[in-house]
Amino acid sequence: MFVKNLAIAGVMTILAGTTAMACNIGARVSIVGNEFPAIQSVGAGAKECNGAKVSTNLTADHQKINVPGMQGNPAEYTSAIIANSSIVALMNENVIRPLDDLVAKHGGNLKKNQLVTINGKVMAVAFMANAQHLVYRADVLKKIGVEPPKTYESML
Repeated sequence: MFVKNLAIAGVMTILAGTTAMACNIGARVSIVGNEFPAIQSVGAGAKECNGAKVSTNLTADHQKINVPGMQGNPAEYTSAIIANSSIVALMNENVIRPLDDLVAKHGGNLKKNQLVTINGKVMAVAFMANAQHLVYRADVLKKIGVEPPKTYESML
C-alpha cells in the first residue's frame, strides 16, 4: 500500500508503539536500513533499550546488503527497516518470518492499519508514511507550448 511506504520488520516490532525503550531483553539487535532522519531516530531509540546490544547499518546501499546480511545463521542483521516494495525480496529469500506472536505479546499499542499482512500473517509493521509528489509549473509548460502529461507513462 502506497501510504504505508515504509515498514519495519523483525525485532523492530517490539519498538514500534510500545514501551520497549525500557525493555530488558538481553538480546542482539542489528538493524539495516536507509540513511535518513526518521530511521536514524528508530535506531537511536532501539539503542536506549536496556539489556540489548544494538547496532545499526543505515546506508543508501541497504537494498544491496539486506538480503545477504539477513541470510546465514546467525544473520548479520536481525531486522530491516524497508519499503513495502522490498518485503517480497526478503520473503522470497525466506529471511523474514511472520510477526504474529510478537505483535500479540508486545504490540498492544499498534493500530490494525499498521500491520502489513500477507496471506493472513503479519510480515511487517508500518511506522511512517512517505508521501511522494510530482509537481509541474503550468506557467513554464504553457510558455514553451507543452501540455502537462496525462499519465505516468507519457511523463517518461
